[in-house]
Amino acid sequence: MRPEDAVPAARAAAEAARERGADRDDLGGVAVAPTDRITTERLLEWAVIEPDLDVVRSTRRHGGAITWVKRALVRALRQYLAEQQAQQTRFNLAVAGRLTEIEERLERLERGA
Repeated sequence: MRPEDAVPAARAAAEAARERGADRDDLGGVAVAPTDRITTERLLEWAVIEPDLDVVRSTRRHGGAITWVKRALVRALRQYLAEQQAQQTRFNLAVAGRLTEIEERLERLERGA
């Protein structure tokens, strides 16, 4: 089969399977459990960016040399990366705080209604 014939052949096979009823899965026993809400504490914990720069490494062939280059780049860019992480953390914390305020306001409004 040529590559350009693969898509039409796959579509024809899928249509034949649909006609035989092969695509009708019995999903009656499938139940999706509700997920737990993320707590405010967890959200605030996730908002703080704390990368572990000591785990910068390579597992590829010649990984030692690649790891050395990566760590040299991290050291050279440390000040820039730290500033970026600080800015992103401030933003994340501000958004998490605002979200918490909105949730509290919504709860007050729902209790009052």
